[in-house]
Amino acid sequence: MNRQIVRLFAMGCLITVAGLAACSKEKKAAPVEKRAAGPQVVAITPQAAKAAGIQIAIAGPADIRETIALFGTVRSNGEKEQNVRARYPGTVRSVRKSIGDTVARGETLLTVESSSSLQTYAITSPINGTVLDRKANVGDTVDGVTILMRVTDLSSAWVEFAVFARDLGHVRAGMPVRVTAADGHFLAQVRLDYVAPSGDSGNQSVVARATVDNSGKEWVPGQFVSGDVAISEFQAPVAVLSAALQTMDGKPAVFVQTARGFEPRLVGVGRRSQTAVEITDGLHAGERYATTNSYLVKADLLKGEAEEE
Repeated sequence: MNRQIVRLFAMGCLITVAGLAACSKEKKAAPVEKRAAGPQVVAITPQAAKAAGIQIAIAGPADIRETIALFGTVRSNGEKEQNVRARYPGTVRSVRKSIGDTVARGETLLTVESSSSLQTYAITSPINGTVLDRKANVGDTVDGVTILMRVTDLSSAWVEFAVFARDLGHVRAGMPVRVTAADGHFLAQVRLDYVAPSGDSGNQSVVARATVDNSGKEWVPGQFVSGDVAISEFQAPVAVLSAALQTMDGKPAVFVQTARGFEPRLVGVGRRSQTAVEITDGLHAGERYATTNSYLVKADLLKGEAEEE
């Protein structure tokens, strides 16, 4: 009798333990079923996307233009510049022109009284141009070495960029450069016509130069500029606009538009230009994706995930 009771009690305990184990397995299985429901989708209608300023584009071929950013300065064209000196030592008796004045070839710039003959002679401009520098005043004693004025023909100008060691292997004469002003305003598309064979030991850089037309006087000597030098150009089979790329779990992603909303899609990226990025994996030509304000889609997705937790 006692043995039967003990046996029944043991069987009951086994049944109870088995039931608890089954319940435990069911609780652990629930999250797996949730993850298997399919890819995450941010439910944003086309109307809501448009109202939020989320723009849509279609993935497809694009010209990728890889560039190097350079910084430089506008300078007067050194090949169209003349330094004005006295022919004979003497004293400056008059100065007819100042910095910024436009002068014609043969026009008097200043007069000097010769120390030997005491005769006053005129010093004239050797070219048509603009006075960019003046170092003479009435009463100054001058010789034949001192530069009294600098006259430059500003119908053309030099844009000189500093190229540092890390970029020297990529920059050479003939490359196209997109030049912008310090405020980001586009100025011109030009080509490098000179890269110096030696560098400046002071800042460890080499000068790369482009000559630009300045008949409209839009290029001002001393003006700071930046330039994007195109080092390679090719057509990518699939590319997206740069604004489309977001980061999900530390990896690049694009939000693809579906019938239900936007689906985050991890992608492989290749070469880049200022406006486009090559997609090597994860996206096909013809698929629609979010571009401008795509970060709003990401924010909505992260908000939803936080609420679920």
